[in-house]
Amino acid sequence: MEQIKILLVEDVELDAELTEHELTKAKINFISIRVEEEHDFRRELQEFKPDLILADHSLPHFDGVSALNIAKEISPDIPFIFVSGKIGEDFAVEMLKKGATDYVLKSNLPKLSHAVQRALNEFNEQAEHKKAEESLLESEKKYRTLFEKNRNPIIVFDEMGNFIDSNEAALMFLEITKNELLNKNLSDFILYEKDLKNIENKDLWKKKDILEVKFDINGKFKILEITITPVYLKDKSIVFGVGNDITERKKGENEIFRSLKEKELLLREIHHRVKNNLQIVSTLLSLQSSQSNKVDVNDLYRESQNRIQSIALIHENLYQSDDLAHINFEVYVKGLLSDLFDSYGVDSSRIKLNLDIEDVTLGIETAIPCGLIINELVSNSLKHGFTGNETGEINVEIHKIADEEYSLVESDTGVPFSDKVDFTSSKTLGLELIKNLVKQIEGQLDFNRENKEFKIIFKELEYKERL
Repeated sequence: MEQIKILLVEDVELDAELTEHELTKAKINFISIRVEEEHDFRRELQEFKPDLILADHSLPHFDGVSALNIAKEISPDIPFIFVSGKIGEDFAVEMLKKGATDYVLKSNLPKLSHAVQRALNEFNEQAEHKKAEESLLESEKKYRTLFEKNRNPIIVFDEMGNFIDSNEAALMFLEITKNELLNKNLSDFILYEKDLKNIENKDLWKKKDILEVKFDINGKFKILEITITPVYLKDKSIVFGVGNDITERKKGENEIFRSLKEKELLLREIHHRVKNNLQIVSTLLSLQSSQSNKVDVNDLYRESQNRIQSIALIHENLYQSDDLAHINFEVYVKGLLSDLFDSYGVDSSRIKLNLDIEDVTLGIETAIPCGLIINELVSNSLKHGFTGNETGEINVEIHKIADEEYSLVESDTGVPFSDKVDFTSSKTLGLELIKNLVKQIEGQLDFNRENKEFKIIFKELEYKERL
């Protein structure tokens, strides 16, 4: 037990000593000061600051009743016990009503230690209770300050959606006074019935959740993102809603979405027009070809048409796709080679096309040069591998072999290459174009003469912003 300070109001020194002896015998750790005059009593209340007052009822120049009144005035929480030779029952009851803690007769001093212990325990309990109340009041004050000063709208409502409380930010958002709000229901502000049903379906009183709710505030459209927190009380549940006004953010998002849709439509139209323009160029070449009787000239026209068609087909795939920057390369290659076989009038029963193409998606930066490469390689096989009525196969393989790394393999079983053909130094337009396109996609070109196999390893190019 910690040491306590006892103020004795006693004029008889022996009685004071007997009192102290009784407390010491009970192993109560204390120090004490004895007074018998009012001015001394007042002074020690201020300076000594006792934890307990033990007072005789009657003194020559002072009395216990006056001491009790003074103590309650200056230090109302200090336990006050009367220790007197004679105290009537009526007097004792009256003193207890005035605030005395207990009373003990001097003829029964052994009872004093129990009375002191009980008084101190009650005092400590009351002090703890008071401290807890003060702490609670302080917490409530801090909470109220945070609640009121918070810039985000905060609303409190019951299970029926009736408003119980709100902060200033919520009143500003709802454009309403506190008194008006307390007569309103959440449904009075919610714009769409589906939002109201959404809230009802969320079962707000069971779990924390985040809702996006559209409000009609005096004809103004507003959107509030509300973090819902249920609070369970003894007899009911209430809901705290901390809001974030996202009206402007949503407007911005909608503007961006509309802008993106407009740009998507514009880009789709550009792809469509590029494809049409390339088709016009191809048609012009076809018309020009029809004016010539020279086979080699017409072959050049056809090759140019096929190259243009390979590019036009990419733009056609793009404007028909949901992704305006990437194409499904498998679908594209099948269409490209089908058109190419038609261009050369290939008999499919004589020359078989074998495709082994992985489900690969490529960006336009890579797809166009790859399409041109495939066009040149297969055109080369059709022109030089099957010059007569030979039968055979043309093989095209495309596989993803590593992260963003691909292999393109083209081969045929037609007429073998002449030993005189040197692919490393050849200056023919087709081979020059292939080498330049491989360089453009930062690829590596290998040729196996024995298998008539061209193999290109390349990585997908990243989009480069144009100035």
